[in-house]
Amino acid sequence: MDFLAKDLLTDLAEPDRPAILKTMAETPDGAVLAARTLQRVTSRNGSDAPDHTQAAAAPDWIGGARSRISREIARHIAPAASRPVDELTELEITLLWAWRHTASEATRVWINQQFDETWTPLDLLAVLLPPDRAPFPVIDNDTLQSLDALIGLEALYSRLGPLLDTPAADPDSSPDEHRARILQALREHRGNTPSNG
Repeated sequence: MDFLAKDLLTDLAEPDRPAILKTMAETPDGAVLAARTLQRVTSRNGSDAPDHTQAAAAPDWIGGARSRISREIARHIAPAASRPVDELTELEITLLWAWRHTASEATRVWINQQFDETWTPLDLLAVLLPPDRAPFPVIDNDTLQSLDALIGLEALYSRLGPLLDTPAADPDSSPDEHRARILQALREHRGNTPSNG
């Protein structure tokens, strides 16, 4: 479906594309599809990597489309702020991940506002990062780059500072193995990866 939507979008005249994407984004599922479609259209060399977008100047319609999709995602995700982070639905989690493609800075601000009010970073990471990635690490370089776009690594490291500075326990003997593995991975990556903010 993603590839078909990309082909259909590129068949449209550029000035019509933002309005079409906004219309797609009026439902939560449509917002995910619109964000993914725009990301595919703008990705460098057709890469499917989540956060590799063109460094060259983007055509005017892309900024308008990002802005419209971002407003729709913000509208869809707003009710999640009133619930505990562990009650996020799969669709809300997918919307958060998709939001970083359209307005990474807005996504960061919104998520960090939730951290200031009710959510905790480790609880959000436990929801965002599936525990069943074996044999892959819970956080690899692509995931780290995505977390930077979504939350901001410096903000994440700062908020998790006391937990990251605590000596690592063996995740296998931890009462919450998944959270322990997340912290272990962040300890390993902290200071080794450049970030955008």
